[in-house]
Amino acid sequence: MSQKPWLIISKPLRPPFRDGSTVLLRDLVQHMPESRSLAYLGDPAAPLRPAGDRVIGAPPAGYAPTMTDKLRALAAMLRHPGMPVHLSFTPGKATAAVVSLLRRLQPRRLFVQSLMSSHGAEAWTPLLRPLDAVVALSHGTARRLRDAGVPESKIATIRPAVATTAADHPSEVAGRKRLLYAGDLDGEIAARLVALARATAPSGWSLTIACRPKAEGDAEARAGLQRDLAGDLASGRVELLAEVADMDALYRRSALQLFAATHTRKKVDLPLALLEGLARGVPAAIVDVSPAAELLHVGHDAGLRAGLAAPAEPDAFARAIAEVVHGDTVASWSEHAAALAAREFSLTQMAGRYDALYSDLESKRRK
Repeated sequence: MSQKPWLIISKPLRPPFRDGSTVLLRDLVQHMPESRSLAYLGDPAAPLRPAGDRVIGAPPAGYAPTMTDKLRALAAMLRHPGMPVHLSFTPGKATAAVVSLLRRLQPRRLFVQSLMSSHGAEAWTPLLRPLDAVVALSHGTARRLRDAGVPESKIATIRPAVATTAADHPSEVAGRKRLLYAGDLDGEIAARLVALARATAPSGWSLTIACRPKAEGDAEARAGLQRDLAGDLASGRVELLAEVADMDALYRRSALQLFAATHTRKKVDLPLALLEGLARGVPAAIVDVSPAAELLHVGHDAGLRAGLAAPAEPDAFARAIAEVVHGDTVASWSEHAAALAAREFSLTQMAGRYDALYSDLESKRRK
């Protein structure tokens, strides 16, 4: 193990793992090389790795961390002064004040910030410049940070990743004739889903909408879907779900997954739900807006077409996907989707890049 563990500052890494940032950090810890020692908030009785890490006791936190959760995490930096720090909370004045104090007291201590959600990241530039490194989860976010004034030498791009899993046969995926939207819900997203349900009605395809009722505007948008799609909901062609306990089962009965938002507010840049679907061989139709659409561009650069970049305007979005369901491309996309997830979004690969970043910063600090 390395002499000084890296201290991960986040919500406690303990069950239930229900949001993208804690799932991503849990997987990062579990896939780090054994030679890399870590410290994190969690359950000391249930460490994420068999041995070698330091688990700082902390109770579970909700989707949105409270001020108490944040203060508990920030206090860990004060109580463990010798450890380099990997921050994952959204940058804010409280975090910046603590980091600034520690930089004055411990000028050689290392600080890295991962931007788990990059919505509005340009406003954080003054808080990010003093850090040793900033990790963007997409090239689009890295460009935005550079253009906003974060030194390019401090920006590292490390895309999120998901666990390897068995992909279904492409012909099986193509034969399911079911669309899946799993994400947040608001008025704009609902408008695209209504247009899509109407455009695909003649095709015999079904639509599953699975949205945790936590986003702003969810209740109003949900009521609108229930009104505008009443007949389809009653017939079962469209189903409207809340939080789903078994996402794997949803993926395994879907032929094409959707990302119908124009933002990734409170989500990682390349949403884990999309990556998990790709790993199972379910291709994606994504509104052609950064950063989420970068997923398809990564595939293109690798010679893999894992889905469709669709226009944002509701009727155009619906027409683009309706053309897919009437065609015969889903099977080939399915094969490419599984290959893309395995090749470009591997947890071992992601953890190796973080380990290399840590090592590079440690090496520079020793000079």
